[in-house]
Amino acid sequence: MNFQESKTKENLARSFAAECQEGARYQFLAKMAQKEGYQYMSMLIRTLAHNEMAHAQQFFNMIVKYGENETQNIEITAGYPFKSGELVQVLQNEADNEHMSAESIYPKFADIARDEGYKDVAELFDMISKVERTHERTLRHLHDSLTSNCLYKCNDGDHAFKCDECGTIVKDKCAPKICPLCHMGQGYFRIDFSIN
Repeated sequence: MNFQESKTKENLARSFAAECQEGARYQFLAKMAQKEGYQYMSMLIRTLAHNEMAHAQQFFNMIVKYGENETQNIEITAGYPFKSGELVQVLQNEADNEHMSAESIYPKFADIARDEGYKDVAELFDMISKVERTHERTLRHLHDSLTSNCLYKCNDGDHAFKCDECGTIVKDKCAPKICPLCHMGQGYFRIDFSIN
């Protein structure tokens, strides 16, 4: 099928726009987490933002590859989420958005690309769908840990908590409220699974 007449072209453009917006929303969410003292959470969410921009780049590359010099502007109509709220609610909203991308939108776009003869585009949608599932799990974990007040404590024995500011490791059931070395707040700690 001719790329300019394909549904795949529109789906790539919609996905590019969605990933750019998701990257921006994650930057806003990271700032919110940092403002509330959750430094490690902020860094983790900034990584998700970086991932989304990498996805946007791949969608852009496919449009350029198949559009060659013909694609100057792509008119699209699509809905994009604009929900706000407290940190815990935004985490939930973004997890739901990731779920929709991973389980519904991108698999559908992959099927359309395959049907239209764009196997590499279908594979791209499939690969990004898998990443979006990991983003959903990360966001749900953060949401659930925050709502159950377990973000900095473990109920199944002692764990190693590492301060991302200075590298101090504390083995306990809970991360310390203040790092004993650099005196940064608990939000700088994360569970370090690499240490027994």
